Amino acid sequence: MNLSIKIILENACLPRLETYIILGYILKKPKVWLIAHQETVLSTEQIREYNSVYQKRLKGIPIAYLIGYREFMNYTFHVNSNVLIPRPETEILVKKSLDILNKIEIPKVVDLGTGSGIIAISIALSRSDAFVSGSDINSYALTVAKNNAKRLGVNLRLLKGNWFTVFKKKEKFDLIVSNPPYVSRLDPHLEQGDLRFEPRDALTDNADGLSHIRCIIFNARFYLKPGGCLWMEHGWNQSKILRNLYKKYGYNNISSECDLSGIERISGGSFEGFEY
Repeated sequence: MNLSIKIILENACLPRLETYIILGYILKKPKVWLIAHQETVLSTEQIREYNSVYQKRLKGIPIAYLIGYREFMNYTFHVNSNVLIPRPETEILVKKSLDILNKIEIPKVVDLGTGSGIIAISIALSRSDAFVSGSDINSYALTVAKNNAKRLGVNLRLLKGNWFTVFKKKEKFDLIVSNPPYVSRLDPHLEQGDLRFEPRDALTDNADGLSHIRCIIFNARFYLKPGGCLWMEHGWNQSKILRNLYKKYGYNNISSECDLSGIERISGGSFEGFEY
């Protein structure tokens, strides 16, 4: 049976955009080409490959894992099931980071729990003078980050370890950023949608969603230059908790910023240093 792009679009049980993405992946063509060439007939091999990807998507496997990439900050990042799928909320954290670094020459930055490297690499792409590090406890995630950095042409120091354990106490940063596991283990969303297939340890601390956040806010103070900043992504209802934690541990200029829906999704502050 001859199957054209038009026939596939008309009969697919997926949202049309997802069908376009799958077809674009199979045919290696952009959406505008697919729209203009809807009478194009797929080869037997292309139909076989399309059906394989299509059936996996019907089972719920995320599109990003099926095609192996996701756009973020206008760049293409490779992803797989060892890392989280890049999301728009994280772009807010990158843009805030770049605002903070705007007036700092040759800044030192670290991205804790870097995953696929989207935050660290995006910062490095915008600030070629910056010394950017990324750390992660997952070796497979670090491999993804390393490959993304190489493909996008940035120098990135990648270290394996849990939060600050990979750094010496004397090392200081202008900016520390993180998108830590902040979902509570009781959150029903963990069993819904794409989250079902993403690495659980990157989503939740298997507790209240705040244990890693507490750890980072407490320890970051020892690794920040005077006036250095810590900013983190967090859950939709956690901003007040983070601001209180920043205040508790002596941070200044504490604030939160919203996503396009008006929900506070990132929070941060600066630390001037310890009083002796």
